[in-house]
Amino acid sequence: MKRRIGLGILLAATMLSACSGGENPAAPQASSGPAGQNLAAENTPASGQEGEAYTIALIAPFTGDNAQYGNAFKTGVTALCDEVNAAGGINGAELTFEVFDDGADAAQSTNMAQIVTEDDKYIAAIGSYSSTCTLAFGPIFDEAQMPVMVPCAGNSAIATEYNYTFQRGMTIPIESALMARYAVEKLDGKRIAFIALNNDAGLQFMEFASGAIEGLKESGTDCEMVASETFNEGEVRDYSAMVLKIKEAKPDVIVVNMGYVECAAILNQAKQAGLTDVKWLGNQSMYTEDFTNLVGDAGEGFYVSTGFYADNPDEGVQEFIRQCKDIDGNIPNAYQRNSYECAAMIAQCLKDGAATRQELYEAMISMEHWDGKTGGNKWINRQSEEEYLILQYKGEGLWEMLKSE
Repeated sequence: MKRRIGLGILLAATMLSACSGGENPAAPQASSGPAGQNLAAENTPASGQEGEAYTIALIAPFTGDNAQYGNAFKTGVTALCDEVNAAGGINGAELTFEVFDDGADAAQSTNMAQIVTEDDKYIAAIGSYSSTCTLAFGPIFDEAQMPVMVPCAGNSAIATEYNYTFQRGMTIPIESALMARYAVEKLDGKRIAFIALNNDAGLQFMEFASGAIEGLKESGTDCEMVASETFNEGEVRDYSAMVLKIKEAKPDVIVVNMGYVECAAILNQAKQAGLTDVKWLGNQSMYTEDFTNLVGDAGEGFYVSTGFYADNPDEGVQEFIRQCKDIDGNIPNAYQRNSYECAAMIAQCLKDGAATRQELYEAMISMEHWDGKTGGNKWINRQSEEEYLILQYKGEGLWEMLKSE
């Protein structure tokens, strides 16, 4: 199956159905009261009791350069709320949500978290987009004993340093090890090279990806790491020296962790340097129209690992795509998918009888596996693990799913 990636996979529109709640204007300051005050004691009645609605708070950027991610989250949560309410709600009560704009700013994110946790109206929260914002508000949700589902922020400290956070998107350590394993097991690599940005995420990628290769080697798999290179974001335009070093190591698979702009440039310079008899594997940030427009012919054959593919023939995935297109006319991506599954997990726990924030938390933490409409995942210490799909770029905006053997 093939799909030409259009603008819809990049942006989620701002439409919000009436049954899924309205938008809360961003407040410059949080409500009065000490930050993190425990306002959700175990016996506090939750929304949804006695016919009231269950209400989720969605904290994300809805203004500024990252607004597309907040709007994508909103589309996913809207799809879930519409689905639940069309089927009669949760034990007769409507499922709604309200959005809180943090502008991808850590200080504003903590303000929004303070407002949400101090209001018993909200049974749970979903957010935020960035690890910085999520780490900033983590202590507030812990103090309030209120569960918060994190759709995509990948810093592993989000769930290891705080107790009420659930990371639906895979963390950097987990995803990095997965990509390294896929380079060997799915792309038949024996000589593996890594290229990453020289930042916290890139260095964490290097640590866990190289560790995964070493682990495979120790278990008897014929593989080794032959090169690893990093570079500083925004400081390099000519990657030829790095490309030549990688070429001299003679890898058969190169795994990259970086933005799509740098990746497109490196692939073009690798083609110019004759580094063509090699497979390339990147993360799902390259599964975009921006990347394919930039990379041109040099990207043909490039692989990505991703949790979501619009042409996946799975019935649940296709139903979810139809739901999102009915809301905003666009094909969804991993951001809509993860926010949908975050809301779905909350809804299921409420249906099963959770009636307070603490009961909801206990129900969520007891889950070892979530079998969602768009795919399942394991829960280990409030962090998600799942098997990703491998897509290959075929040129002219087309991607094809690698068949499992």
